[in-house]
Amino acid sequence: MNKKAVKAIITILVVAGAVTYLAASSFEETMIYYKTVEEALHARSQFETTPVRVNGLLVPGSIKQKPGTDNFIFELKKNDTVLQIKYAGILPDTMTEGKELIVQGTLVPGEDTLQATEILTKCPSKYEKEAESRNK
Repeated sequence: MNKKAVKAIITILVVAGAVTYLAASSFEETMIYYKTVEEALHARSQFETTPVRVNGLLVPGSIKQKPGTDNFIFELKKNDTVLQIKYAGILPDTMTEGKELIVQGTLVPGEDTLQATEILTKCPSKYEKEAESRNK
């Protein structure tokens, strides 16, 4: 092989290595774990610095709003484990008591509390209606 071919191969290998490294590191940075209330609290120290999505049921009667603000506190429950959620923002219209939620945020150090940045609700009724119409 001549010098140009060797330089081209080395350049291709360096560029491929750099692209692989950047893709792998950006994937790790954007990955968010999905855990139940119990699992998130069990791995507490990890999720005090890393965002997590927590799944649980909205505890009936637990939604409290700080007067004059859009700051809310409510509870998620899975089996017998309860996690308090602090959230600043507008609550989803489909967020009702006893409904399954997915809440994203980080755990507050030393507390059974998640400082939420996003709330997602599951809407099974929409999909149940679609399934019923297909089965007819």
